[in-house]
Amino acid sequence: MLAIATLIWAILAAHVANPQEIVSSAQLQPATVSDIPAIAKAMAQNVASSGMPRSYAEPSNDYYREIFKGRENAPEAVIERLMIRYDLNIYDGAVWQIALALQSNSAYQQLVDAQTQRLLGGASGNMGILAQSPTFTYNGQIVIGKESWVFRSISEIYGPMTDPLTNSSVAPAGFPQAEHGLHKTDFRPVLGENAWATIIGPLQTAYQKYGRTVPMNSPEMRLAVSKLPSFEIMQDALTGGVLYAPTGTSGIQEGGISAENNLSLLAGLRMLREAIGERDLNTTRLIDALVTRDAKGPGIEEYFKERVYNPAQGILGSGGFVSRGANGSSHYVAYENLAVDVQTWGLTVLGADWVDAQFGAGTAFKIWNNTKKRAGVVQEGVLQGVGYTDGDSMLSGEWTLGAVLMAREVARTYRSSHPDWARELIRDADSMLLGVQALKVTNPDGSIGYLYASMDGPTGFGWMARRIQHTGATNGWMIFALLDFNPFVFGGGPSRP
Repeated sequence: MLAIATLIWAILAAHVANPQEIVSSAQLQPATVSDIPAIAKAMAQNVASSGMPRSYAEPSNDYYREIFKGRENAPEAVIERLMIRYDLNIYDGAVWQIALALQSNSAYQQLVDAQTQRLLGGASGNMGILAQSPTFTYNGQIVIGKESWVFRSISEIYGPMTDPLTNSSVAPAGFPQAEHGLHKTDFRPVLGENAWATIIGPLQTAYQKYGRTVPMNSPEMRLAVSKLPSFEIMQDALTGGVLYAPTGTSGIQEGGISAENNLSLLAGLRMLREAIGERDLNTTRLIDALVTRDAKGPGIEEYFKERVYNPAQGILGSGGFVSRGANGSSHYVAYENLAVDVQTWGLTVLGADWVDAQFGAGTAFKIWNNTKKRAGVVQEGVLQGVGYTDGDSMLSGEWTLGAVLMAREVARTYRSSHPDWARELIRDADSMLLGVQALKVTNPDGSIGYLYASMDGPTGFGWMARRIQHTGATNGWMIFALLDFNPFVFGGGPSRP
């Protein structure tokens, strides 16, 4: 395993990714399944020395000088460069695992299995990666050990780290705990990343290894069930939604509930329920209680039925927070902003038929049309893809590929009742899949990467979009799109017949 990872690291060390200008849609060539080996190669070689995947391929220093001009030593700029060089977002890691597991490559499978073991063991390199009490409390309760959530961003070391632009390990003024030099600064456990990393990723890779019947004592299954008790603890009694992060997580809204994160968890729980079947009734009862209303209160499905759809805007809301009064009363405050992935993942996970049954015939189609109007990227009258929120200029590779999956899924629902809608949705899927090719980078070694976004700038959700290769999720989602693989369904098959 170490020899394989070391070899891959040596390949990566000779490769530097440069930003690429976006070309006209008329010049684009569609991706095909024959591109998949080259896309997977870029993913498999972008790993640390231990084999831990990294979210992004490191860009050139010329790129860093361009985007950080005049603020090269600003603490936030240094932190971002360190995250690009050293870190893995564990959602990216889950997508990476699934995409590589689909390749039936024994060397890739070793890397995939090592990531499962890394998360199961609660450590990466010399770093503990579990958010345990007393530093973090889970809806007022103490959680320690394997039930603790994994930090959303992990690396092999705490420090010292080296800034790729300055080649220095000395922290600039204003850097957190600068006396320790340059070091990891992000220690935030988040629901959605944990749903992907501990349930969706492991179960989808297990399906490729074992088939539909995943052994109950397998590492993948043990990881998938490990966080269920803390998910239950974090379920809000008023809404049924599961809270975004434990108390003690920096920069969060207390009582916050993310719709996107709950969609990921809902999909993961459904997959886990299917994978277990009747073999462990205690666990399936816990899953059922999380998903549907029981004597303890509402479940995740009720959260989406009662709290998420915004009829005034014709979109699915991004979430909200539970405000608790001094007298013990609680009420839910919904966010009003548009999150594109909530629309695309929401229609995929919940299903267009469910959305229409709850909120009126044609609602799913209207949600997508409203999303296109507000966040679609159009060139020469053709839909190229979507951004992150309101606006029409920034193309997100990853979120556009999620929209491709959604359009195909919703088209399947409408193909009999509304064939004209279905045809429009398929046209959208095809044009967006082509549009993402504007982000394609063919590396000197023949591997293929896809840029995270078409331009640099804020996404609107607290992180920056960058024109760098996103070998974690964007590459993985391209493989999903080319294989028509639905990561929200156990085994990847279409969610609708």
